[in-house]
Amino acid sequence: MNNIDILLIIIFVAIGTYTLRFSGLFLANKLKRIKHIDLLLEAIPATLLISLVVPSIIKTGIIGIIAAGVSILIMHKTKNTFLSMSIAVVIVALHRNGLLL
Repeated sequence: MNNIDILLIIIFVAIGTYTLRFSGLFLANKLKRIKHIDLLLEAIPATLLISLVVPSIIKTGIIGIIAAGVSILIMHKTKNTFLSMSIAVVIVALHRNGLLL
């Protein structure tokens, strides 16, 4: 593979990336005209977050479930996202290093 091939790959990937981004903006402008689409668009971030987080919690096992529960409890009490996520990460790290449970 020579430099021309690498340059072509970079160019085509950049074109593909920006095509996806601009098509999303174009589609968003079209969707504003459809009634009740705002409810769907408001629900998407929460569903994406759940679809990304839950598999990791399950993969980590019981300690992941415990850390998630502690994180939810701390978030509910303090409303501090950074603190709740940091404590959950520390719980999992301590467990993985044999210092907890």
